[in-house]
Amino acid sequence: MTIRKVVPVVLRQRHNDVQILVFRHPLSGIQIVKGTVEENESLEAAALRELFEESGIQKASIQHYLGLHIPKEIGPHWSVFLCEVHESLQEEWTHYCLDDGGLAFQFFWHPMSEPLSIEWHPLFQELFNFIQEKLKN
Repeated sequence: MTIRKVVPVVLRQRHNDVQILVFRHPLSGIQIVKGTVEENESLEAAALRELFEESGIQKASIQHYLGLHIPKEIGPHWSVFLCEVHESLQEEWTHYCLDDGGLAFQFFWHPMSEPLSIEWHPLFQELFNFIQEKLKN
């Protein structure tokens, strides 16, 4: 079976800037929600499920497909979806995810126009750049 990954991207407009929802992983730096597609699951359903599991966001829908990101690291390609959230989100929050036996993910918004800190995981720096390019088109 081929492993497939999905990335549900959540954006918002604030103060003349677009911001992306990211989180601080307690072991692996700043990341964007990403996860594995389960057997017999559509990419869209997997993206919304992963968004819920990793962030706690329950009310969301797929806006459109941004494209297929091919990370430099050998492994599965990532199908990237722009999602629209239908609930109010805070500036920051912590979500307890069941990944790796239970981890606290600290969510916050990062302006798309600002450079990335060294705290960003390298794979997600690549992904951020991919999303920036797709949003320009």
